[in-house]
Amino acid sequence: MDAKQITKRLKLWKRRHAKLMSVYNAMSQLTGADRYSTLFELIFDLWTAYTVATSELIGDKEEWLQWYEIDCDMGRDPRMVVLLDGREIEVKTLRQLAMVIINAN
Repeated sequence: MDAKQITKRLKLWKRRHAKLMSVYNAMSQLTGADRYSTLFELIFDLWTAYTVATSELIGDKEEWLQWYEIDCDMGRDPRMVVLLDGREIEVKTLRQLAMVIINAN
């Protein structure tokens, strides 16, 4: 996959994450349940499986999607990455994430 195709898949992944978190936040406020409650644990396990499947589809062998979700807070907390060729880039956008994934292979 090229950067454009990967970015397209990442946009869908990020939109689904936003929907998941919107519903989770609303339900958490209503029920008081946290992420590790019986209901939400199953839902987040499904999200993780979806993320892993997306990673496999786009050739992300180094778990960059999980890193972007957790460490970069889906781009809200950009982080620096050193690419294989020695260049250092800040990863904030999905396009930048796609370039990291391509460069890691």
